[in-house]
Amino acid sequence: MSRALRVARHHLDDRTRDLLDKELTAALCDITLDSDAHEAILARIGAHALQTHLPGEILQALTFYPATGSHVLTIGNLPQQEFPATPRNGFTDETAMAVTNALHFGLLQLLSLTPFAVDYENNGRYIRNVAPNPAAAGTTSSWGADSEFFWHTDNPHLPFGGKGVDPRRYVPRYLSFYAVRNDEQVPTEVLAIEDAVAALDDATVQALQSAQFLVGPPASNDETAPLPDAALLEQSYEGTRARYDRGTVTGTTPAAAAALDRWVQALEQARAEEFVLTPGDFLIFDNYRVLHRRRAFQPGPTETARWLRRCYAS
Repeated sequence: MSRALRVARHHLDDRTRDLLDKELTAALCDITLDSDAHEAILARIGAHALQTHLPGEILQALTFYPATGSHVLTIGNLPQQEFPATPRNGFTDETAMAVTNALHFGLLQLLSLTPFAVDYENNGRYIRNVAPNPAAAGTTSSWGADSEFFWHTDNPHLPFGGKGVDPRRYVPRYLSFYAVRNDEQVPTEVLAIEDAVAALDDATVQALQSAQFLVGPPASNDETAPLPDAALLEQSYEGTRARYDRGTVTGTTPAAAAALDRWVQALEQARAEEFVLTPGDFLIFDNYRVLHRRRAFQPGPTETARWLRRCYAS
């Protein structure tokens, strides 16, 4: 395991899972709720069921996770509804995903986080279906599969935000995932920024903290401008935070370009942790303080190919 990466791991017993599933199914069986139009209602239903049935240890972990300094939190063995086929075009009927959405939004509410979407990606919808999409072949996109997704933070071309601001204008603080399918056993790899920085000399760290980089938007976003005169590493009261995407960052000076090369080498040598999500798993991590990646893989049959559901939160 990584030296610095701190992970809070939790797992539901089958009885708790079944009670939670029963309550959510009963609450949602005769109403139609969409993840975008009715997010607040779904979150309220999900949070109530979770507060009723989750053990105190997990409720406490959810309450304090944003303040503990943990990089990652996982909960395994959550309820699974009857799922449709994996969406080939990136979108599915969200009203048919009510139980899953109530769980996802309810967990974010218990984490005291606000889910949000951005209008320049994913048609402005809360939930991003991370699934193979033929239209994304050959691209480093969450809809891709045949290209390696190198170490990155999401939306690094945006400034870092603070509390009490519109999160859509800033780097998303947290990425949260619910796993629908992963028969291919594809891992989500995560490493702590501190582990990569520890392998660098002081001069390289200072160069990465200087405003000598151009940071472009990710492949999934072609409507916003690059961030000029940016630093890749910044210090905050919580420690070191990073903005980085190997495919979109360039050094604007020879010193910056050389520091960027050393950063790439440090990332390849840093010890990461793999999370092979299984159906019903929930994963959330701090997008300021970790980098993540997904290697290229061969998807399974179209209808049952790997499918994670991602939501930004701040």
